[in-house]
Amino acid sequence: MSRDIFGPTQPNTGSTARDHLANERTYLAWHRTGISVAALGVAVAKFAPHRGDHAIAAGFILIGAGLLVSAYGTYRYRVISRQLESGVFAPATFAAVVTSSVVTLLALLAVLVLL
Repeated sequence: MSRDIFGPTQPNTGSTARDHLANERTYLAWHRTGISVAALGVAVAKFAPHRGDHAIAAGFILIGAGLLVSAYGTYRYRVISRQLESGVFAPATFAAVVTSSVVTLLALLAVLVLL
């Protein structure tokens, strides 16, 4: 196993490359979703001035939700990378459901704050 600027390289046997690339695509999807939610928060805070402090509060809630999505995606990416390298895999069940539920509740809270 050699190293390059991105870390150790591995032999591409079986589905090694395919599995790692799928993990990277999934990570990027989590990250893209987090950035989109945070951008929505900025838009709400900036472009709903008639709501005043409520718009700012809702914007911060959405920004926090976006950061939570990105943080979970980063955590999950690292966990899956380690699992793939050791030859095991445990699907996400509880953590993904909790993260999605919390983000959904935060989005609903942001809507309620704007009303």
